[in-house]
Amino acid sequence: MRHRRSVILVTFASVTWFVATLMSACSMSDASPEQPIAFSHRVHFENEINCTYCHSYVDRQNAAGIPSVELCVLCHSAMETENPEIQKIFSYADVGAEIPWVRLYEVPQFTYFSHKWHIRSEISCTECHGDIGQSDQAVRHMVYDMDWCVSCHEERGASVDCMVCHK
Repeated sequence: MRHRRSVILVTFASVTWFVATLMSACSMSDASPEQPIAFSHRVHFENEINCTYCHSYVDRQNAAGIPSVELCVLCHSAMETENPEIQKIFSYADVGAEIPWVRLYEVPQFTYFSHKWHIRSEISCTECHGDIGQSDQAVRHMVYDMDWCVSCHEERGASVDCMVCHK
């Protein structure tokens, strides 16, 4: 009897931890984790830089990709600026280090998501990332959960078979 209670308590604690982890990974709209560089999507958007220039894997891999320090240096080397945030880019490049960006979005490990298939279906970045082009800091604009994804799939006539997202 005591062993059974222990198993139940351990199972309950594991499930509780799992749900809490899941909720923190996909929730909290408007969350703005501190980034190593104050990055403005708005400035880049106003300069007509397409999302796919910096997030170069978005149309051919599962992850969109986070820009490398070399890519940032490539553009910012051509600009005259004393902006301390831009100078941080060169500080990382000078020591051969990548910028340690903090991810805004991450789906749970048991969920399969491919940016590639969403881009090929001509779904705009704003459908899932909100009006990110107006952000002066990296902000999580959307809250993702299974209902949100399933609703979108149903609206578009995409498969809602469990195995599409849970492999």
